[in-house]
Amino acid sequence: MAIFLNKKAENNLADQDLSGTFYPKFLICSFIGALGDYMTLSALGWYIVDSVGSAEVLGWVFFARTVPRFFMSFVGGYFADRMDRRKLIIGVYSGLMITTGLQILVIWNLSDLHWIYIVAVVFLRNVFDSAEPSIRNALLPDIVKKENIAKAVGFYASSLNLAAIFAPVLAGYLLSVMTITPLLIADFCSQIPSFLILFLLPAIPIHKEDTSKGPVKKGYIFAISYIRQSPVLRNSLILSVTLMFFLFPFGAMLPLLVKNTFHLDAKSFGVISATEAFGAVLGGLLLKYITQDHLLRLWPWMGMLSCFFLFLLGFAGNSLSLFLIIFALGLMSQLFRSTGRSIFQLNTPTEIRGKVMSVLISDSGIVSLGILFFTLITGKLSVGFVYSLMGCLGFLCCLASYMFLFRINRKLNIN
Repeated sequence: MAIFLNKKAENNLADQDLSGTFYPKFLICSFIGALGDYMTLSALGWYIVDSVGSAEVLGWVFFARTVPRFFMSFVGGYFADRMDRRKLIIGVYSGLMITTGLQILVIWNLSDLHWIYIVAVVFLRNVFDSAEPSIRNALLPDIVKKENIAKAVGFYASSLNLAAIFAPVLAGYLLSVMTITPLLIADFCSQIPSFLILFLLPAIPIHKEDTSKGPVKKGYIFAISYIRQSPVLRNSLILSVTLMFFLFPFGAMLPLLVKNTFHLDAKSFGVISATEAFGAVLGGLLLKYITQDHLLRLWPWMGMLSCFFLFLLGFAGNSLSLFLIIFALGLMSQLFRSTGRSIFQLNTPTEIRGKVMSVLISDSGIVSLGILFFTLITGKLSVGFVYSLMGCLGFLCCLASYMFLFRINRKLNIN
């Protein structure tokens, strides 16, 4: 779908040189906000396991946190093309601030409330949080010059990865010296700069469709149809969705392993979570060394290695093996996820790439089902056994995908 900015408005935005003045401030504020958000993510899982002591409650809380990704990425993208993006993102962040405050109040009074209240408020908060990435990505070309977009995306991803490394360590230390409530208040305060910086955005014109050449094919139905008709994209989406269910719930279940199996404290949990995040950062950096010709061939192997390390995690017998396996798991799982995104980007026409990528990105909502399913099983079986089971099933799915892609490549070579 061809979409264009009004030329005069585009020139006005460029004249303001937002890429040199606004974006660095936005980046710093986003890092502070991400630091608080990742602290809460780490602290909440540990708090549920340590205070409530229920794998079932942990599963429901993280289900509520991730399930909005099923639909809110589509909702955010839909309204980003039809509303003033400045007002839209301010409205979304306003909702995020309000629900973060509600989350503090609920956890503060959790001893007098049923756990379903925390599930509800976590769900409400992440309705807004899941809509934000689609709007932000649609907003980026309006606030950064075209030649600087790739650099801006790289800086933003790096800031999030750095926050993911430092936040768990900080959360683990703070939980060892205080309750979770002050930490949640710190998270709320860290979101304030991200909210206030948005008011420095200029008014941004609404993008309009170019219909001068007649009607154009558009909509998610067309994008889904395109994926279905492409063997490579169809198989890649199926494998990505499958491993979102079998592989990626491991992070939410990590507090159960650290506390119930290894009997470690909050500080150790923070360091272990940071180790997994460091592996993910390294995986993102290594992706640039993989050529386009090798993406399809290596991708299922990355999934198989990820599932193999997940299988080994169930047999980790000491802290050293736990750290080594969790690092390797973070590395390979990030390589798998990033490579899958690259395959879609390289095999999709420009005019429908945004919609096709939205379909793929929504696969992260499947993680919520995996978390709920496997934490319910963990209530009856050991978390180590469940990790090994997840790894075995995921490995078999990757092997089947590799055989399918091998057959496709052989046919293409013959033709």
